[in-house]
Amino acid sequence: MGAGKMIPSDPMQYRMVFCDIDGTLINSEHHISQRTKQEIQELYHGGIPFILVSARMPSGIYPLQLELGIKAPIVCYSGALILNERGSPIKTIGIDREKAIRIDTFLKKEWSSICCSAYSCNDWLTDNIRNKWIMKEQRITTSVPIEGRISDFSEKTQIHKLLCMGEAEMISELSIGLKEMFSGLSIYRSKDTYLEIMNGTVSKSDAVKYLCKDYNIPIEATVSFGDNYNDVDMLMATGTSFAMGNAPEEVKRLAMHVTLDNDREGVALGLQQLNFMKNRI
Repeated sequence: MGAGKMIPSDPMQYRMVFCDIDGTLINSEHHISQRTKQEIQELYHGGIPFILVSARMPSGIYPLQLELGIKAPIVCYSGALILNERGSPIKTIGIDREKAIRIDTFLKKEWSSICCSAYSCNDWLTDNIRNKWIMKEQRITTSVPIEGRISDFSEKTQIHKLLCMGEAEMISELSIGLKEMFSGLSIYRSKDTYLEIMNGTVSKSDAVKYLCKDYNIPIEATVSFGDNYNDVDMLMATGTSFAMGNAPEEVKRLAMHVTLDNDREGVALGLQQLNFMKNRI
């Protein structure tokens, strides 16, 4: 489907939506449009779960869920942490603490210009809260970092994500270097300047499958929206999928459909083109 075109007649009645946040749900000003809110609220009141799926930490997701006026589980750290409607963990997978320390040491020695920070549940740890990349991410997500080292985490703490931020060319090179140096990791670029590092068993598609089982909804009856490489496995897992118009060409090729970009309400347009099995609540 070309951006903005109607999809062919689809007899499937969809029952659940999975949606990425940055570059997808929110526009380039980091806002959700009123039209998009209305479409999502209509689904919610029709009994259709709308699941926010992001590499963000919980505190970067809940304000958006509150703004939408919906209740549902949230998928944090690209699937490393899933919280139910009450905010309790129902699935959690972390990076081994010692491995995280080795990665951080490697970065400080070989890639000193790269900013690396660590996340565990709702804690965001960085050794310099005044770093320009940290300050930018704080403005975008409204989450608040704390200053410290990864080794400050207790031995029982699960480290859900490492985030590397830097210039696009260096992030591209770093992605290759880390994959050569360390095994058992899930390493994705969430945008040109961000590299997300999680446990190797973590994926958005696994989170989709987990919640489909939890809700007893067949995966064929689900929809997903995403804009970047870390969304591809989710886009390929659901019954139908929409890549945003602002997505890289490779991502667009792998999704079933392409909608408008995130500044032109691509999520709202995609939702309007589908049939949903609604039960008014």
